[in-house]
Amino acid sequence: MTFFELLAKMSAEHSPVKNAKPRILKTPKSPAMLARLYVGQTPASYACEPKIDGVRVIITADPIAGSVRFQTRNGNDLFSLSHLTSEVLALISGCGSEVTLDAEAVSGSSFFDGIGNLRSSEPCFDATLWVFDLPDHSGTYSERREDLFDIFSGYVGESIRIVPSSIDMTPEQAFSFYLSQGFEGAMIKDTSAFYAKGKRSNAWLKVKDADCEDCIITDIIEGKGKCSGMAGYIIVRLEGRTIRVGTGMSDRQRIDIFNRRIELIGRIAEIGFQMKTPSGSLRHPTLMTIRGDK
Repeated sequence: MTFFELLAKMSAEHSPVKNAKPRILKTPKSPAMLARLYVGQTPASYACEPKIDGVRVIITADPIAGSVRFQTRNGNDLFSLSHLTSEVLALISGCGSEVTLDAEAVSGSSFFDGIGNLRSSEPCFDATLWVFDLPDHSGTYSERREDLFDIFSGYVGESIRIVPSSIDMTPEQAFSFYLSQGFEGAMIKDTSAFYAKGKRSNAWLKVKDADCEDCIITDIIEGKGKCSGMAGYIIVRLEGRTIRVGTGMSDRQRIDIFNRRIELIGRIAEIGFQMKTPSGSLRHPTLMTIRGDK
């Protein structure tokens, strides 16, 4: 079976539930589990998944009430995904009670395009949901994955996919393979671990092309000369230090970032770097992504 054949197990078609009414929730009932950076050590037993570069989505779906809500991990509604309500209900139609799905939403031709599309109030018709976990499941990773595959076994839609998982690769092999497939990197997950709601855990490890830190964007500065009218650099804060980041952006991204500077200030940016200096700053910082779910 090829890599792409692992994306979903499709069979019988389900009829979508129409006229679904959204449930009123202030924050996700199931806070998202968070990962740590892979530094060479793995759990005794682990599986590898691709790292999806998109917006984290917690999906709360009730097949009895016919309701679905799409939220970021901070509880912000993603109304751009509401058109997928019927498809989500079709996916979980075999479940007898409310289901919570942990997923990553992607859209557009680039990460920056995708954030804008997904955070819009307008339908994002090209959005794809990559589902990778069941936050309310009380079992281990292996048990959750087994039940997740069961949920997808009768699904025939195209906008929701299950994230593939492999136990036959090392972290380094997984990183190279998934990167070649267009993903951001790899995730290493402890197969014996439970879902740690709202916590950063060593049970999930992310393998990326460089060390990185989550930093708060405090300012976006216009460039000069040929960079006039676009972002020359962004300023971020890390552990009380101010860091200037001017690389990692194409001209198109610089224009997008500058035009959306009011919206982006205060967001979290993932900053890649070669090493930390003794003073706690970052050497050769570069913008990796601006998170749309934080």
